[in-house]
Amino acid sequence: MATTGLQKNTENVQEMKLKQRPFVGYIAWLIQRITALILLVLLPIKIYSGYAVIGKLPGSGMISNLHLNSVLDAFLIFALIFHALYGFRVILIDVGFVTDNRSIFKIFTIIGAVMCAVAFYVIVS
Repeated sequence: MATTGLQKNTENVQEMKLKQRPFVGYIAWLIQRITALILLVLLPIKIYSGYAVIGKLPGSGMISNLHLNSVLDAFLIFALIFHALYGFRVILIDVGFVTDNRSIFKIFTIIGAVMCAVAFYVIVS
């Protein structure tokens, strides 16, 4: 009787090891930190260059070109979308609405990729 309980525990542990992917949470954490750094750099540039475009800054030649740069806009949109989605993912996990980290990571990554593709299409066209 003791061996059957031990076998069940061993099976449960093996089943849990198969379900878990230990780096999924780390990848989402790392992407959120990288996008935070991108946002910390690009948002002030975008705001500052906006003032240069309307003529409130002296010598605003190159700075005003940054405001109209589509590559800068693409990076900003990418960072904003993924930072927001993975932040929302963390909130859902902390509140307890989500128990499976893998599924929500996949769903939010797909949603983010689709949103980025649509945004890039709008920027390019």
